[in-house]
Amino acid sequence: MSSSASTPGARHTSEVTPDRRAVNARAAEGPVATPFATQQQRTSTIPSRVRVTTAVQSGARDHAAIAAGIPSFALMLRAGTHAAEVILRDMDERVQHGVALFAGVGNNGGDTYIVAAQLARAGIRVRLHAAGAPRTADAQRAARLAAPFLVDGAPTGRERAVVDGLLGTGHAGALRGDITAACETLSDARARGATIVALDVPSGLNASTGEISDGAVAADVTVTFGTIKRGLLIARAYAGRVVLADIGLEHHAAAPDDAWIMPDDAMLARMLPSIAWDAYKSRRGQLALVGGAVGMAGAVVLASRAALRTGAGLVHNWIDIASVPVLQATVPQAIAHDWPDSFAPAADVTHDVRSDTVHADASDSPWGSALAIGPGLGRDQRSRALLALALQQNAHVPLLLDADALTLLSSHANAKPKSVSPSAADHHGDVAASLRVLSANGRVIVCTPHPGEFARMLGVAVPTDWQQRAEVLREFASRAAVTVLLKGTPTLIAPADGGPLVVMARGTAALATGGSGDVLSGIIGALLAQGLDGPSAAILGATAHGLAAERATTLADGEIRGVTLEDVLDALPHAWQQLRQFPTLSPGVLYELPANGRMA
Repeated sequence: MSSSASTPGARHTSEVTPDRRAVNARAAEGPVATPFATQQQRTSTIPSRVRVTTAVQSGARDHAAIAAGIPSFALMLRAGTHAAEVILRDMDERVQHGVALFAGVGNNGGDTYIVAAQLARAGIRVRLHAAGAPRTADAQRAARLAAPFLVDGAPTGRERAVVDGLLGTGHAGALRGDITAACETLSDARARGATIVALDVPSGLNASTGEISDGAVAADVTVTFGTIKRGLLIARAYAGRVVLADIGLEHHAAAPDDAWIMPDDAMLARMLPSIAWDAYKSRRGQLALVGGAVGMAGAVVLASRAALRTGAGLVHNWIDIASVPVLQATVPQAIAHDWPDSFAPAADVTHDVRSDTVHADASDSPWGSALAIGPGLGRDQRSRALLALALQQNAHVPLLLDADALTLLSSHANAKPKSVSPSAADHHGDVAASLRVLSANGRVIVCTPHPGEFARMLGVAVPTDWQQRAEVLREFASRAAVTVLLKGTPTLIAPADGGPLVVMARGTAALATGGSGDVLSGIIGALLAQGLDGPSAAILGATAHGLAAERATTLADGEIRGVTLEDVLDALPHAWQQLRQFPTLSPGVLYELPANGRMA
């Protein structure tokens, strides 16, 4: 329980048809079709039990549960009991040397006393250091309950498992007094090889912002209660492995506020469509990839491999003729089409996007059942013209826009004069309006910018404050009527319908390399070609991308150096299997997030 709880598509009508000469002779069989009729436009309430909250949002949930008749001490008792179960279950050898516990004066300290009592009842020697006398009624009650078991005195420094219960979600600012000294002792224990288990948040980590106080304690495992605290995702290296414990908040955990949603295992499994045993290639989704300018064939190679490993039946690549040999040699399954010879070399993308041709009947797209534009597209006039043509010729099919495609769409808006004190709301109107025209009549569009690309879309810098960033992202997605996946650590996904933000925190630093975004584009593009709606494709794609990186990193014994995107692609089949067969969670555990980094 947190310390805050105690306080009250068809062809263009002008028939501008691209050169359809496929360099690879294997043409698509049968009409373009959506293979999964049941997977259409599911952008309503997201069925996940996991919420990511600020300190205030977390406290509000505690208060709501208490006001509904759940005793506050019952929440504390469940929190401490589940944390003790995690320690006993996962650290069997280490606890045999005894467990050291460090308790603060608030409700986080009360959780610590419960952990101590439950470990002692299980036969584990416990030694507890109190930073001061408990100050809340529940913490005082927990201390009295634990008193008979605290007979071994202060921690010796030889314990191999150490519990950090000094500060909870109510902490902000610098460490002070006895807390500073206790945090130094905890850090020294970790340096000697002890495993640090933090309760709710590591001491010195701001639960809302992820800011780290000087002297803060990095944890190996954080057992967080009821909801995942936002700061744990922003400062993952300090949180270690995150275990979300169910403390009995029940429906109050899903309160209707601006808390972020973390997809749980059941939600992800429900999203993933099956591929029928008798499916044929054109019914497994036909993805058209547009890009591959001179010198950038690698981008479409990576995207094509990712799309094929996501189950696409056919992958068509519209690439510069110079890139064709590279693609054919490295991805023989992909079909290569030369960039068209006849289109206006100075087309204005923004003008073409806004033209009435976008509204043409596009029930029979000539390119594929979904379109992904951006990997290696380039930013010159020829690239701009190809983007405009692709949008015209595929007016209603699901669309993914990434990288250079986003930059080209943004360039017209950015060329306009800016006011003296610009805001995001002042300047994302043009880009958002262009995207809104593209998404007319319910067309599914997913944009996948990194912060630099999103800044170009906004016309101003992306806020560094995560709350402001989330608000700007959600507003832009709603105005544009598109799903926006903003890459980062963590990644945020804003649905087109203005629904809650979804946060994705799977993956490792293996994804922090050139070409990673192209892999993601291939994955999401293939899922769109298979009929998924925008948010589902973005959520599943980002999750599979991250799971594959985790698998590749695990196979390299945790060493990022040496892991390449080839390893990530090879791990994608395992990621899809994992999405269908997540390991069973232990009783009392709602979600687990593996550690993605360890402090040096």
